[in-house]
Amino acid sequence: MANSQYDAIVVGARCAGSPAAMLLARKGYRVLVVDRATFPSDTISTHVVQPQGVAALKGWGLLDRLTVTGCPPIDTYAFDFGPFTISGAPGTDDSPVAYSPRRTVLDKLLVDAASDAGAEVREAFTVEEVVVEDGCVVGVRGHAKGGQSVMEQARVVVGADGLHSLVAQTV
Repeated sequence: MANSQYDAIVVGARCAGSPAAMLLARKGYRVLVVDRATFPSDTISTHVVQPQGVAALKGWGLLDRLTVTGCPPIDTYAFDFGPFTISGAPGTDDSPVAYSPRRTVLDKLLVDAASDAGAEVREAFTVEEVVVEDGCVVGVRGHAKGGQSVMEQARVVVGADGLHSLVAQTV
C-alpha cells in the first residue's frame, strides 16, 4: 500500500506497544500508537522488569526516568515454597538488578518515551476493527470516547493489545 498514512500502527500502548512505537519512531518511521486507556492508569498486573529489561531501558536512555521515581532496585530474589526457599541474585555483572515499578509509573514512562521519539499517541482510542483488504491488514478502524469512527491506514499493524488481542484474532 504505497499511500499509507502511517508506516506503522501499534495497537496497545503499554509495556510492549510503546517501546515498539518508540523504536520505530527513532528510526524515522511515521508511527501511530493507540490504546483504549489513558495514562497514567493502572492495570491488573504485577510487573518485574528483569535485568535484561533493565539493560534495555538503560540502552534506550530511559532507566534514569525510572530510578528518579523512587522505585528501588531488587538485588535479591527469594521464592518461598513452604518447606524450602530458593533465593539468589536476579542479574549479571553487567545488569545486576531488577525493578518492580507500579504500572502507573512504567506505562506512562514508556508512552511518554514513544511520544518524545515522534510517535503519535492516541489515548482513549478503541479499535473496533482491524481492516483487511485483499487478504492483507491495511489499518484499523476505531474511535475516541464519544467520537466518530475513523480509519487509519499503515503498511504494518503491530498487535500489542494483550491477552485477548483483536489484532491476533484477525490475523
